Amino acid sequence: MPNVSFTYDRDKDVWCLLNKGKSSNNSQTATKTYGDLVSRCGENPTAEQTSTFIDEYIKDKGINIPGLCEKFEQDWLPIEKEYHRRAERVFGATLKDDVTAYITVNNRCPYNIKDNYFFVSAFNAFARRTVAHELWHFYTWKRFGADVEERLGKQKYNDIKESLTVLLNSECADLFPEGVNDVGYPQHQDLRKKVVQTWNKTKDIEDVWGACEEYYDLSKNRTDKRN
Repeated sequence: MPNVSFTYDRDKDVWCLLNKGKSSNNSQTATKTYGDLVSRCGENPTAEQTSTFIDEYIKDKGINIPGLCEKFEQDWLPIEKEYHRRAERVFGATLKDDVTAYITVNNRCPYNIKDNYFFVSAFNAFARRTVAHELWHFYTWKRFGADVEERLGKQKYNDIKESLTVLLNSECADLFPEGVNDVGYPQHQDLRKKVVQTWNKTKDIEDVWGACEEYYDLSKNRTDKRN
C-alpha cells in the first residue's frame, strides 16, 4: 500500500499555475488564482513573475504551508488503508510506490503517474476527496494503462478515466464528509451514468470499461445519423 506524503515545492507550484491555471484537458476556463496572477502580472507571466506572485499570494491569503501539510495528512491517514482496500477490490490492481501530494495555490490539481505525484489545492477544506480522486486515476492506469490509451487515443482514455471517478460516490461515500461527493465535469455526465449503470449490474470494472467504449461507438453512430 502506498503512503501519501504532503509537502510543498515552489518550482512545482509555479509549474502547476503556469501550465494548468489557464486551461486543462477537461476545462478551458482559467482558475481563480491564475486570473489573479494575470491581473497582477499581465498576460503570459514568466516563471520569475509567477514565483514572486506566489510568495505575495501566500502571505496575503495567510496560507500556512506547514500547517496545511499536517492538516491534510491528518485528514487522509484515518481512511488511507480502507480506501486502498476498496480501490484494490474495484480495480483488481495494487499500487506499490509511495506518492507525493504537492500543495499548490492553484485551484486545479493535475497529477503525474510516471513520477508518482499529484497536487492538492491549498484552498481545500480537507484533502481526502482530492487524494481519493487522483489515486483513482493511478489505479485506472495500473489496470488499463498505456496499451489501452494508445488504442483509444488520449482524449477517449481521459474521458473514461475521469468518468470512472463517479464510483467513488458509491464505493467510498462513507469515507468522505457528509454531503461531499465526486461531481465530475459537465461533458462527462452521460458517460458517468453509463459507468454507474454497468457497475450496478455486474460489479466488474472490465465490463464498465467495455460499456464506456461501446458508449463512444454508439455516440458516434448517433452523430453520423444526424449528419
